[in-house]
Amino acid sequence: MISKNFGEEIKTARMYNKLTIREAAKRMGLSHSYLSQIENNKRSIPSPEVIKKISVGLNTDYYYLLSVAGYNNEAYKTLSFLNKLIDEAPEEFKIDFMKKHDPHIRKLIENRRKLNDKLPNPEVSIRFPSTFFINAEVHDYLRLMRLNKKLSNKEMAEKLGIKEEQYIKMESKMTYSSLELEQYSTRLGEIFGVEEFKDWLLFVFTETPNQNFVDDYTPEDVMKEITVTVPSVVKKYDSDGKVFFQSYNEDQLRQNFSKLEHILSDDRLLTYYGRVLTSKDKQKILRMMEILFE
Repeated sequence: MISKNFGEEIKTARMYNKLTIREAAKRMGLSHSYLSQIENNKRSIPSPEVIKKISVGLNTDYYYLLSVAGYNNEAYKTLSFLNKLIDEAPEEFKIDFMKKHDPHIRKLIENRRKLNDKLPNPEVSIRFPSTFFINAEVHDYLRLMRLNKKLSNKEMAEKLGIKEEQYIKMESKMTYSSLELEQYSTRLGEIFGVEEFKDWLLFVFTETPNQNFVDDYTPEDVMKEITVTVPSVVKKYDSDGKVFFQSYNEDQLRQNFSKLEHILSDDRLLTYYGRVLTSKDKQKILRMMEILFE
């Protein structure tokens, strides 16, 4: 399948970033001829993996490019749903949030109210989306979605089977590590139409530039352990070019694991922007590091 819109979108993004075909292709880890064929609609739509490389190279939203390419992507739909929530947030919610997180807006609102409490605040809606993405916490999302559904605190409490006072407290203090989020995640997801509420929040926090989440999450929430094996006997060459074998005990292996010369050893497959590093590439990196730290 060839999409004229996709090629034009890539070309527009590249020109906006003031990149030549070769410069952009290098940042993506692709050949310049391949990128040129995509832009000129002479190649079929790339795989999602290649589109990911393109989005990184052009600093463009991955899910947006997937949508332009014609992929039926659920993640992009989720972000579209979130943008709709933010656009339709009640004015009172926007003002309260902006007064808390944007000192400039707070000062404007206060000064206008002194003059006339009916004066509008157009800056609120303009700056609200970016401010919300950066600063919103779990309880902010909970309140936003409740208001979007036009549910009162009492109605939410009834749906969760708890007292109204308990819900009000939960909405004001809930974090990603709260026991209440774990306990009511499924039910909240059903109420808001996002399946598991906690999983939806994790997706939102990892796909938006949210700073609060960085300080709030526990590693177990978003990290997965991967086992890496390393050889305990390594083939080496002495100064005369003769081969010898170096063996390491467990403590030495642990120390070696983080040493750059072991990370760049020939038996490890390493890539940089999609390009596999050769033995010569690795030796160049080591020499450069030696010069830098002399």
